[in-house]
Amino acid sequence: MRKEEIIEEKAKFIGWVQSLEQMEDQLWFLPFREGSWGTAAVVSHFITWDRFVISRRMPVLMSKEKIPSEKINADAMNMEARNYARLGISKQKLISEFAEAREELLSLLEKLEPERFQELYPGREMTIGQYFAGLIEHDHKHKKEIENHWERYVKQASRQ
Repeated sequence: MRKEEIIEEKAKFIGWVQSLEQMEDQLWFLPFREGSWGTAAVVSHFITWDRFVISRRMPVLMSKEKIPSEKINADAMNMEARNYARLGISKQKLISEFAEAREELLSLLEKLEPERFQELYPGREMTIGQYFAGLIEHDHKHKKEIENHWERYVKQASRQ
């Protein structure tokens, strides 16, 4: 995936998350299904992972060093994100924090030369462009979950 496409996709997502301010507060926290996350937790999850990429991946990509071998406890990071969303942070504040983190990531992506996205991701069997394409695919997977959840909620509410 090319730099311009990555930046465009990552930037479009800000507007989509901001559109979630229209979501009713009850739905904002309602799990997608029993035992799963809700929209608030997913938005917090986006923030957590954007901040991870900003602090742990972008400095290495910008310096062209090898990605350090480290144990990443994704489950713990995801649980922390979910808990953060449940601590009483407002919908507007969480959405604002997402926009700030995503804008910071976009700013760093802008600094990478376009040809870097065709280079191998340091220490991995993929290009930098493929790495970010995977992150975009992840964004879209969660977007679809949220949209389906919202649609089910609206249909159910209209039947009552």
